[in-house]
Amino acid sequence: MKRIVFLLITLGGILQSHAQMYRYNLDFDLSARHFVDTIPIEFEDDQVYITAMVNGERYRFNLDTGSSQGIAYSNGRMPYGPTLGKVQSRDANGHIDTIHAVAFPTFTIGHLTIRGYSGSLLRHHSTQPKYDAIIGFDLFNKGLNAKIDVRRGHLILTDQRDYFDDEPGYRIKYRLLRFVPNVRLTPYPGCSDEALFDTGSRRLYVMGNRSLSLFEEKVPGISSQVEGRSHGHRAIGSFGTERADLVTFLWLDGFQLGDFLFNDYHTMTTQGYSRIGAEILRYGALVVNPKRKRFTFQPYDGGQAVMVSNQQMNIAFVPKNGMPSVGLVWEGSPHYRNGFRQGDVILQIDGRPIRSFHDFQRYPFIEGRAHTFLVRDSQGQLHEIVSER
Repeated sequence: MKRIVFLLITLGGILQSHAQMYRYNLDFDLSARHFVDTIPIEFEDDQVYITAMVNGERYRFNLDTGSSQGIAYSNGRMPYGPTLGKVQSRDANGHIDTIHAVAFPTFTIGHLTIRGYSGSLLRHHSTQPKYDAIIGFDLFNKGLNAKIDVRRGHLILTDQRDYFDDEPGYRIKYRLLRFVPNVRLTPYPGCSDEALFDTGSRRLYVMGNRSLSLFEEKVPGISSQVEGRSHGHRAIGSFGTERADLVTFLWLDGFQLGDFLFNDYHTMTTQGYSRIGAEILRYGALVVNPKRKRFTFQPYDGGQAVMVSNQQMNIAFVPKNGMPSVGLVWEGSPHYRNGFRQGDVILQIDGRPIRSFHDFQRYPFIEGRAHTFLVRDSQGQLHEIVSER
Protein backbone atom coordinates (compact mmCIF):
# COMPACT_ATOMS: atom_id res chain seq x y z
CA MET A 1 0.00 0.00 0.00
CA LYS A 2 1.78 3.23 1.13
CA ARG A 3 5.20 2.25 2.25
CA ILE A 4 7.84 4.75 1.00
CA VAL A 5 11.55 5.27 1.64
CA PHE A 6 13.37 8.51 0.78
CA LEU A 7 16.75 8.38 -0.92
CA LEU A 8 19.40 10.85 0.18
CA ILE A 9 20.18 13.04 -2.82
CA THR A 10 23.68 14.47 -3.35
CA LEU A 11 23.01 18.00 -4.48
CA GLY A 12 26.22 18.54 -6.42
CA GLY A 13 25.56 18.24 -10.15
CA ILE A 14 21.90 17.27 -9.68
CA LEU A 15 20.05 20.48 -8.88
CA GLN A 16 18.57 22.47 -11.71
CA SER A 17 17.26 26.00 -11.45
CA HIS A 18 13.69 24.95 -12.18
CA ALA A 19 13.55 21.76 -10.07
CA GLN A 20 14.95 22.06 -6.56
CA MET A 21 15.49 18.72 -4.84
CA TYR A 22 14.28 18.22 -1.28
CA ARG A 23 16.59 16.61 1.27
CA TYR A 24 15.63 14.40 4.18
CA ASN A 25 15.53 16.48 7.35
CA LEU A 26 14.41 16.40 10.96
CA ASP A 27 13.86 20.13 11.37
CA PHE A 28 10.31 19.91 12.66
CA ASP A 29 9.61 21.42 16.08
CA LEU A 30 7.99 19.85 19.14
CA SER A 31 5.88 21.90 21.53
CA ALA A 32 7.24 20.24 24.69
CA ARG A 33 10.57 19.42 26.28
CA HIS A 34 11.33 16.79 28.94
CA PHE A 35 7.89 15.25 28.40
CA VAL A 36 6.23 11.85 28.62
CA ASP A 37 2.89 11.61 26.85
CA THR A 38 0.48 8.66 26.61
CA ILE A 39 -1.34 8.87 23.28
CA PRO A 40 -4.37 6.70 22.43
CA ILE A 41 -3.98 4.51 19.35
CA GLU A 42 -6.21 2.16 17.37
CA PHE A 43 -5.09 -1.19 16.01
CA GLU A 44 -7.31 -2.18 13.13
CA ASP A 45 -6.63 -4.82 10.46
CA ASP A 46 -3.01 -5.01 11.67
CA GLN A 47 -2.37 -1.29 11.26
CA VAL A 48 -1.63 1.37 13.90
CA TYR A 49 -3.63 4.61 13.77
CA ILE A 50 -3.19 7.83 15.73
CA THR A 51 -5.73 10.65 15.96
CA ALA A 52 -4.24 14.00 14.94
CA MET A 53 -5.89 17.40 15.34
CA VAL A 54 -5.42 20.08 12.66
CA ASN A 55 -7.14 23.44 13.13
CA GLY A 56 -9.76 21.83 15.35
CA GLU A 57 -10.47 19.03 12.86
CA ARG A 58 -9.83 15.37 13.63
CA TYR A 59 -7.70 13.31 11.23
CA ARG A 60 -6.41 9.75 11.28
CA PHE A 61 -2.67 9.12 10.80
CA ASN A 62 -1.17 5.74 10.02
CA LEU A 63 2.05 5.05 11.96
CA ASP A 64 4.39 3.54 9.36
CA THR A 65 7.95 2.69 10.41
CA GLY A 66 8.72 1.64 6.84
CA SER A 67 8.27 5.23 5.68
CA SER A 68 11.21 7.53 6.33
CA GLN A 69 8.97 10.61 6.49
CA GLY A 70 5.31 11.51 6.41
CA ILE A 71 2.97 11.18 3.46
CA ALA A 72 0.13 13.54 2.55
CA TYR A 73 -2.41 12.82 -0.17
CA SER A 74 -3.39 15.12 -3.00
CA ASN A 75 -6.88 13.56 -3.11
CA GLY A 76 -7.28 13.31 0.68
CA ARG A 77 -9.13 15.23 3.38
CA MET A 78 -6.15 16.73 5.18
CA PRO A 79 -4.87 20.08 3.93
CA TYR A 80 -1.18 20.49 3.20
CA GLY A 81 1.16 23.40 2.65
CA PRO A 82 3.43 24.53 -0.16
CA THR A 83 5.68 22.33 -2.25
CA LEU A 84 9.20 22.11 -0.80
CA GLY A 85 10.87 20.55 -3.81
CA LYS A 86 11.13 17.16 -5.43
CA VAL A 87 12.40 13.92 -3.95
CA GLN A 88 13.34 10.59 -5.45
CA SER A 89 11.54 7.90 -3.51
CA ARG A 90 11.44 4.14 -3.43
CA ASP A 91 8.55 2.01 -2.21
CA ALA A 92 8.80 -1.36 -0.46
CA ASN A 93 8.52 -3.17 -3.80
CA GLY A 94 11.67 -1.42 -5.00
CA HIS A 95 9.89 0.89 -7.46
CA ILE A 96 11.43 4.37 -7.75
CA ASP A 97 9.76 7.61 -8.79
CA THR A 98 10.30 11.35 -8.40
CA ILE A 99 7.52 13.09 -6.48
CA HIS A 100 6.91 16.35 -4.63
CA ALA A 101 7.60 16.96 -0.95
CA VAL A 102 5.16 19.25 0.88
CA ALA A 103 4.78 20.94 4.23
CA PHE A 104 2.31 19.40 6.66
CA PRO A 105 -0.02 21.67 8.60
CA THR A 106 0.73 22.07 12.30
CA PHE A 107 -0.86 19.07 14.03
CA THR A 108 -1.33 17.73 17.56
CA ILE A 109 -1.13 14.12 18.71
CA GLY A 110 -1.95 13.62 22.36
CA HIS A 111 -0.65 16.75 24.09
CA LEU A 112 2.24 17.19 21.66
CA THR A 113 2.05 19.76 18.86
CA ILE A 114 4.35 19.28 15.87
CA ARG A 115 5.24 22.19 13.61
CA GLY A 116 7.26 22.19 10.40
CA TYR A 117 6.72 18.51 9.64
CA SER A 118 7.07 17.54 5.98
CA GLY A 119 6.61 14.56 3.73
CA SER A 120 5.89 13.31 0.26
CA LEU A 121 2.74 13.95 -1.73
CA LEU A 122 0.96 10.96 -3.26
CA ARG A 123 -2.51 9.93 -4.36
CA HIS A 124 -4.57 7.47 -2.33
CA HIS A 125 -5.25 4.16 -4.05
CA SER A 126 -8.70 4.03 -2.44
CA THR A 127 -11.52 6.54 -2.90
CA GLN A 128 -12.50 6.10 0.76
CA PRO A 129 -9.24 5.41 2.63
CA LYS A 130 -9.05 4.44 6.29
CA TYR A 131 -6.50 7.16 7.09
CA ASP A 132 -5.71 10.72 6.05
CA ALA A 133 -1.91 10.82 6.24
CA ILE A 134 1.15 8.86 7.33
CA ILE A 135 3.62 9.69 10.05
CA GLY A 136 6.95 7.99 9.42
CA PHE A 137 10.07 6.83 11.22
CA ASP A 138 11.39 10.39 11.33
CA LEU A 139 9.28 10.74 14.49
CA PHE A 140 11.82 8.42 16.14
CA ASN A 141 14.89 9.53 14.18
CA LYS A 142 14.21 12.93 15.75
CA GLY A 143 15.28 11.28 19.02
CA LEU A 144 11.92 10.35 20.54
CA ASN A 145 11.61 7.08 22.42
CA ALA A 146 8.34 5.21 22.24
CA LYS A 147 6.42 2.21 23.49
CA ILE A 148 3.68 0.86 21.22
CA ASP A 149 1.20 -1.27 23.14
CA VAL A 150 -1.87 -2.17 21.09
CA ARG A 151 -3.32 -4.39 23.84
CA ARG A 152 -3.60 -1.32 26.08
CA GLY A 153 -4.38 0.89 23.11
CA HIS A 154 -1.69 3.50 23.62
CA LEU A 155 1.61 4.90 22.42
CA ILE A 156 3.92 6.29 25.11
CA LEU A 157 6.13 8.97 23.57
CA THR A 158 8.99 10.77 25.32
CA ASP A 159 12.10 12.83 24.62
CA GLN A 160 13.78 11.39 27.74
CA ARG A 161 16.43 9.15 26.22
CA ASP A 162 16.79 6.73 29.12
CA TYR A 163 13.10 6.49 29.98
CA PHE A 164 12.65 2.86 28.85
CA ASP A 165 16.16 1.59 29.67
CA ASP A 166 15.00 -0.63 32.54
CA GLU A 167 12.10 -2.15 30.62
CA PRO A 168 12.33 -5.95 30.24
CA GLY A 169 12.09 -7.74 26.92
CA TYR A 170 14.02 -9.07 23.97
CA ARG A 171 16.53 -6.66 22.43
CA ILE A 172 16.62 -6.37 18.63
CA LYS A 173 19.27 -4.16 17.07
CA TYR A 174 18.42 -2.30 13.89
CA ARG A 175 20.39 -0.38 11.32
CA LEU A 176 19.09 2.55 9.33
CA LEU A 177 19.00 2.00 5.60
CA ARG A 178 17.58 4.98 3.69
CA PHE A 179 16.54 6.30 7.12
CA VAL A 180 14.26 3.35 8.01
CA PRO A 181 15.02 0.44 10.39
CA ASN A 182 16.21 -2.95 9.17
CA VAL A 183 16.57 -5.92 11.50
CA ARG A 184 18.17 -9.35 11.31
CA LEU A 185 16.17 -12.53 11.84
CA THR A 186 16.82 -16.26 11.48
CA PRO A 187 14.26 -18.16 9.38
CA TYR A 188 16.44 -21.32 9.13
CA PRO A 189 19.36 -22.54 11.27
CA GLY A 190 22.51 -20.73 10.23
CA CYS A 191 20.66 -18.35 7.91
CA SER A 192 20.24 -14.62 8.52
CA ASP A 193 17.70 -12.49 6.65
CA GLU A 194 17.68 -8.70 6.77
CA ALA A 195 14.14 -7.36 6.83
CA LEU A 196 12.63 -3.91 6.74
CA PHE A 197 10.80 -3.31 10.04
CA ASP A 198 7.66 -1.94 8.45
CA THR A 199 4.47 -1.37 10.44
CA GLY A 200 2.90 -0.15 7.19
CA SER A 201 3.02 -3.81 6.12
CA ARG A 202 0.52 -6.13 7.77
CA ARG A 203 1.96 -9.66 7.75
CA LEU A 204 4.27 -10.77 10.54
CA TYR A 205 7.04 -11.79 8.13
CA VAL A 206 7.34 -12.07 4.37
CA MET A 207 10.57 -13.26 2.78
CA GLY A 208 12.16 -11.64 -0.24
CA ASN A 209 12.63 -13.90 -3.26
CA ARG A 210 16.34 -13.11 -3.32
CA SER A 211 16.70 -14.24 0.30
CA LEU A 212 14.97 -17.54 -0.38
CA SER A 213 17.23 -18.20 -3.38
CA LEU A 214 20.28 -17.82 -1.14
CA PHE A 215 18.81 -20.04 1.58
CA GLU A 216 17.93 -22.79 -0.91
CA GLU A 217 21.60 -22.98 -1.88
CA LYS A 218 22.69 -23.14 1.74
CA VAL A 219 20.12 -25.27 3.61
CA PRO A 220 19.69 -28.96 2.72
CA GLY A 221 16.12 -30.17 2.96
CA ILE A 222 14.60 -26.71 2.76
CA SER A 223 12.09 -28.04 0.24
CA SER A 224 10.27 -29.79 3.11
CA GLN A 225 9.08 -26.34 4.22
CA VAL A 226 7.85 -25.32 0.76
CA GLU A 227 4.09 -25.79 0.49
CA GLY A 228 3.86 -24.81 -3.15
CA ARG A 229 4.75 -22.28 -5.82
CA SER A 230 2.75 -20.09 -8.14
CA HIS A 231 3.20 -17.14 -10.47
CA GLY A 232 1.63 -13.82 -9.54
CA HIS A 233 1.80 -10.78 -7.31
CA ARG A 234 0.10 -9.42 -4.20
CA ALA A 235 2.00 -6.50 -2.61
CA ILE A 236 0.72 -3.00 -3.42
CA GLY A 237 3.28 -0.23 -2.92
CA SER A 238 3.18 3.53 -3.31
CA PHE A 239 3.85 3.24 -7.03
CA GLY A 240 1.67 0.25 -7.86
CA THR A 241 1.58 -3.50 -7.49
CA GLU A 242 4.77 -5.52 -7.45
CA ARG A 243 5.69 -7.17 -10.74
CA ALA A 244 4.37 -10.67 -11.35
CA ASP A 245 6.94 -13.34 -10.62
CA LEU A 246 7.38 -16.68 -8.92
CA VAL A 247 5.80 -16.79 -5.45
CA THR A 248 6.75 -19.52 -2.99
CA PHE A 249 4.39 -20.55 -0.20
CA LEU A 250 6.36 -21.45 2.93
CA TRP A 251 5.57 -23.22 6.17
CA LEU A 252 8.35 -22.34 8.59
CA ASP A 253 8.93 -24.44 11.69
CA GLY A 254 9.69 -21.07 13.22
CA PHE A 255 11.82 -17.99 12.89
CA GLN A 256 13.89 -16.21 15.49
CA LEU A 257 13.85 -12.43 15.99
CA GLY A 258 16.43 -11.47 18.56
CA ASP A 259 16.14 -14.28 21.10
CA PHE A 260 12.37 -14.65 20.64
CA LEU A 261 10.82 -17.44 18.56
CA PHE A 262 7.71 -17.30 16.39
CA ASN A 263 6.79 -20.95 15.77
CA ASP A 264 4.60 -22.68 13.18
CA TYR A 265 4.31 -19.83 10.71
CA HIS A 266 2.87 -19.87 7.18
CA THR A 267 4.22 -17.17 4.91
CA MET A 268 5.22 -16.48 1.31
CA THR A 269 7.83 -14.69 -0.71
CA THR A 270 7.65 -11.22 -2.18
CA GLN A 271 9.43 -9.54 -5.08
CA GLY A 272 10.46 -6.62 -2.84
CA TYR A 273 12.34 -6.54 0.45
CA SER A 274 11.84 -9.02 3.25
CA ARG A 275 9.63 -7.35 5.85
CA ILE A 276 8.52 -7.61 9.46
CA GLY A 277 5.02 -6.13 9.66
CA ALA A 278 2.62 -4.74 12.23
CA GLU A 279 1.15 -8.18 12.96
CA ILE A 280 4.05 -8.55 15.42
CA LEU A 281 2.14 -6.14 17.68
CA ARG A 282 -0.54 -8.80 18.22
CA TYR A 283 2.00 -10.73 20.27
CA GLY A 284 3.78 -8.07 22.29
CA ALA A 285 4.48 -4.40 22.95
CA LEU A 286 7.40 -2.74 21.21
CA VAL A 287 9.85 -0.20 22.63
CA VAL A 288 11.73 2.00 20.14
CA ASN A 289 15.10 3.37 21.29
CA PRO A 290 16.69 5.52 18.54
CA LYS A 291 19.72 6.44 20.67
CA ARG A 292 20.84 2.81 20.84
CA LYS A 293 19.20 1.85 17.53
CA ARG A 294 17.27 -1.01 19.01
CA PHE A 295 13.78 -2.32 19.54
CA THR A 296 12.70 -4.16 22.66
CA PHE A 297 9.96 -6.75 22.11
CA GLN A 298 7.84 -7.42 25.20
CA PRO A 299 5.63 -10.52 24.71
CA TYR A 300 2.21 -9.99 26.26
CA ASP A 301 2.02 -13.52 27.62
CA GLY A 302 5.66 -13.89 28.67
CA GLY A 303 7.84 -16.80 27.66
CA GLN A 304 10.52 -17.12 25.00
CA ALA A 305 8.29 -18.19 22.13
CA VAL A 306 4.78 -18.00 20.72
CA MET A 307 2.88 -20.50 18.58
CA VAL A 308 1.47 -18.54 15.64
CA SER A 309 -0.27 -21.41 13.77
CA ASN A 310 -1.76 -19.09 11.17
CA GLN A 311 -3.55 -19.98 7.95
CA GLN A 312 -1.69 -19.73 4.67
CA MET A 313 -2.75 -16.85 2.43
CA ASN A 314 -3.60 -18.56 -0.86
CA ILE A 315 -5.39 -15.94 -2.95
CA ALA A 316 -4.72 -12.24 -3.39
CA PHE A 317 -6.70 -9.55 -5.18
CA VAL A 318 -5.03 -6.47 -6.63
CA PRO A 319 -6.31 -3.46 -8.61
CA LYS A 320 -6.03 -3.73 -12.40
CA ASN A 321 -7.25 -0.73 -14.38
CA GLY A 322 -9.26 0.19 -11.29
CA MET A 323 -10.98 -3.21 -11.05
CA PRO A 324 -10.37 -6.09 -8.62
CA SER A 325 -8.30 -8.81 -10.24
CA VAL A 326 -6.81 -12.08 -9.00
CA GLY A 327 -3.13 -11.28 -8.66
CA LEU A 328 -2.17 -14.60 -7.12
CA VAL A 329 -3.84 -17.95 -6.47
CA TRP A 330 -2.11 -21.03 -5.11
CA GLU A 331 -2.81 -24.19 -7.11
CA GLY A 332 -3.21 -26.22 -3.92
CA SER A 333 -5.96 -24.00 -2.53
CA PRO A 334 -9.76 -24.41 -2.50
CA HIS A 335 -9.99 -21.13 -4.46
CA TYR A 336 -8.04 -22.68 -7.34
CA ARG A 337 -10.13 -25.87 -7.23
CA ASN A 338 -13.29 -23.76 -7.31
CA GLY A 339 -12.11 -22.07 -10.51
CA PHE A 340 -10.17 -18.89 -9.71
CA ARG A 341 -7.21 -18.17 -11.99
CA GLN A 342 -4.65 -15.40 -12.06
CA GLY A 343 -5.90 -12.45 -14.09
CA ASP A 344 -9.61 -13.05 -13.41
CA VAL A 345 -11.43 -9.72 -13.09
CA ILE A 346 -14.35 -9.60 -10.63
CA LEU A 347 -17.49 -8.16 -12.27
CA GLN A 348 -20.23 -9.21 -9.84
CA ILE A 349 -20.59 -10.81 -6.42
CA ASP A 350 -23.89 -12.49 -5.54
CA GLY A 351 -25.48 -10.61 -8.44
CA ARG A 352 -24.27 -7.19 -7.23
CA PRO A 353 -22.20 -5.25 -9.79
CA ILE A 354 -18.60 -4.51 -8.79
CA ARG A 355 -17.48 -1.35 -10.57
CA SER A 356 -14.18 -0.68 -8.84
CA PHE A 357 -11.54 -2.14 -6.54
CA HIS A 358 -13.07 0.02 -3.81
CA ASP A 359 -16.46 -1.68 -4.32
CA PHE A 360 -14.71 -5.01 -3.84
CA GLN A 361 -12.97 -3.84 -0.66
CA ARG A 362 -16.29 -2.70 0.79
CA TYR A 363 -18.30 -5.79 -0.10
CA PRO A 364 -19.85 -7.38 3.03
CA PHE A 365 -18.25 -10.82 2.79
CA ILE A 366 -19.37 -13.30 5.44
CA GLU A 367 -16.70 -15.56 6.90
CA GLY A 368 -17.37 -19.22 6.14
CA ARG A 369 -20.04 -18.48 3.54
CA ALA A 370 -19.69 -19.25 -0.18
CA HIS A 371 -20.31 -16.32 -2.52
CA THR A 372 -21.03 -16.37 -6.26
CA PHE A 373 -18.48 -14.45 -8.32
CA LEU A 374 -18.93 -13.48 -11.96
CA VAL A 375 -15.45 -13.10 -13.45
CA ARG A 376 -13.93 -12.30 -16.81
CA ASP A 377 -10.83 -14.39 -17.40
CA SER A 378 -7.65 -13.36 -19.19
CA GLN A 379 -9.12 -14.60 -22.53
CA GLY A 380 -12.22 -12.45 -22.09
CA GLN A 381 -14.56 -15.33 -21.23
CA LEU A 382 -17.18 -14.99 -18.46
CA HIS A 383 -17.44 -17.58 -15.70
CA GLU A 384 -19.37 -18.02 -12.46
CA ILE A 385 -17.33 -19.25 -9.50
CA VAL A 386 -18.81 -20.28 -6.16
CA SER A 387 -16.22 -19.91 -3.41
CA GLU A 388 -15.54 -18.41 -0.02
CA ARG A 389 -13.69 -15.08 0.01
